[in-house]
Amino acid sequence: MMPYVYTPVVQDDKTGHLNPAKEEGGSLISAMSDLVGGIHTLKFDDTIPRYVLDCPDEQPILVGWETKTASEVDTDYPGLIPEGE
Repeated sequence: MMPYVYTPVVQDDKTGHLNPAKEEGGSLISAMSDLVGGIHTLKFDDTIPRYVLDCPDEQPILVGWETKTASEVDTDYPGLIPEGE
């Protein structure tokens, strides 16, 4: 079963892209170099802001990430996860 995670977001100074972030030394930094293949971005919530990711089991859960069950994601974002997953 692939874990669902909510990640904080950091803006890349050079490109302006919003990337998943992790906490390090009390600051948010890009987590792009820590991501494994097979991650699916389910949603970018710009009101919080955060990413909702569907991660393979090989992906370590980084500092600042919140793991969620499918039911918890469905409560926050109804219909985002197809029924039965």
